[in-house]
Amino acid sequence: MKRRLTFVFVGSAILAVALALFCNWYFPDLVPLASTEPAPTSWRLDAAFAVSTLRWTAAFVAAASAIALMFMNITKGSTEIERR
Repeated sequence: MKRRLTFVFVGSAILAVALALFCNWYFPDLVPLASTEPAPTSWRLDAAFAVSTLRWTAAFVAAASAIALMFMNITKGSTEIERR
């Protein structure tokens, strides 16, 4: 279980970093939608939104699996002490 969760953590962290680099490289001129300028309507804005959504989802999966691994290590250590 830990090995699979570690693979999920590493894979999603690498994917999040790769998507962040891709988004910064391919869409450097797109501004956030919170700006006061009118939003341009183009396929690039939709594509940047999709890539950004995937990036944040991968970052969430990486964070959740890291927290799960941390809790698994904490609880495993305490059960070994109780067995002695």
